[in-house]
Amino acid sequence: MIGTTTSIFAKANYIRGTELKGDKLKITFKFPVKKVKHFMIAKKGFTKHIYDIEGGVLPPNHTLPFKHKNVKSFRIGQYNKHTLRIVIETTKGQGAKHYINSKVLIIPMPTGNRLSYNSHQKRLKKKKNKNKAKKLVILDAGHGGKDNGASDGGVHEKKITLQISYRVKKLLEKMGYKVYMTRTNDRYISLLERTKYANSKNANIFVSIHVNASPKYKKNRLTGIETYYLSSINSHIKKNNITYKGKVIYTNSLFHQMTSLKKRSYSKYLAKKVEKQISKNIRKKYGSVVSRLKCADYWVLTGTKIPSILVEAGYVTHKKDRKRLLNSKYQNLIAKGIADGINSYFYGKI
Repeated sequence: MIGTTTSIFAKANYIRGTELKGDKLKITFKFPVKKVKHFMIAKKGFTKHIYDIEGGVLPPNHTLPFKHKNVKSFRIGQYNKHTLRIVIETTKGQGAKHYINSKVLIIPMPTGNRLSYNSHQKRLKKKKNKNKAKKLVILDAGHGGKDNGASDGGVHEKKITLQISYRVKKLLEKMGYKVYMTRTNDRYISLLERTKYANSKNANIFVSIHVNASPKYKKNRLTGIETYYLSSINSHIKKNNITYKGKVIYTNSLFHQMTSLKKRSYSKYLAKKVEKQISKNIRKKYGSVVSRLKCADYWVLTGTKIPSILVEAGYVTHKKDRKRLLNSKYQNLIAKGIADGINSYFYGKI
């Protein structure tokens, strides 16, 4: 659970009061509560009931100082700037469902039988996979066909990006996600076609996978991984239009959707999750690794309606990176980092 600085949330839905009365926890907000997501995580000996309140904000120094015979502990915290999280740890089953009465969220206390860890874990896994199946991810293997991308020493970017993309796809599908790829073989697809494809699928996120290159004078200096999200400074924006190669492609409502603060914020959040997991995986095998989080106005980040990131898996122009990029084990580590980062973005742990 993380703390929060609430000064930037002037119009946010603050908690105005909390009360535990009998077997009901009542939480009153400043404005009507719109959406609450409830899920569970089974542990040995107890279960966590987690409630994510969309738009909720916790005032400074506010806690849940309550006790209940069936509750091991209460916790409350700002999970992210868009979500307030309440965690109830218990050994009992949840007998009733939470409900919303305008500005008041009512959470019933656990009163059911003691949960069986093994059987409950199976039910949770089945439910979790079912939920993940609703999430659609677009993977974009950079370049292809006549466009080799970055090349050095006879190694071409287009081949490596396709290999890594397939590895990510396999991992995500095992987790229960639905995955589409902008290309599945060595063929050329324009950047405009890639983003239009992603938009047509009504996907949840878009991840473009690339390999980096440096100018000759920096060939032996630039190394490592870079993860990009959409910049607020964008050369594709001309007044209220989005342009591609000088032509107006999107305007009005689509313009606002593609350049919104919400999209950029979620893109940055996704980039952070992916960058963190890639770095973690690479360090386990190779020790220290250069990993950077950056923003840019690349078309694949601009031309989508959804949170989008671009991952540069290494520098093909750097001898050490190039050797790693050709190694299947390294590709697996990159792919697992991307897949784990995506999973953390959608279903992050406390």
